[in-house]
Amino acid sequence: MLELDPFAVFRTALFVALTLYYAITMGVMCFPGVRLLLGHDPRTRLVRAYLSYQLLTVRVRPLASELFQILVWTAVLFLLYGMHLWQ
Repeated sequence: MLELDPFAVFRTALFVALTLYYAITMGVMCFPGVRLLLGHDPRTRLVRAYLSYQLLTVRVRPLASELFQILVWTAVLFLLYGMHLWQ
């Protein structure tokens, strides 16, 4: 019979719960902003144009070290999770 490791169940349940919490929280937080930006009001169009300009002209060079650090810690997180699954 297959033995079930309680830590593996806890780890997987925690991972799934936090992923769902993150997805739901981001959806709830982004929905009002997206709904606000969908209007045809001239002020809304101006805000959309401003945000588009800001997104298109973002300079990655000053943020490179922070983005690299985020990438490294994300890789470490998935590596640790994968090591627990592969044991």
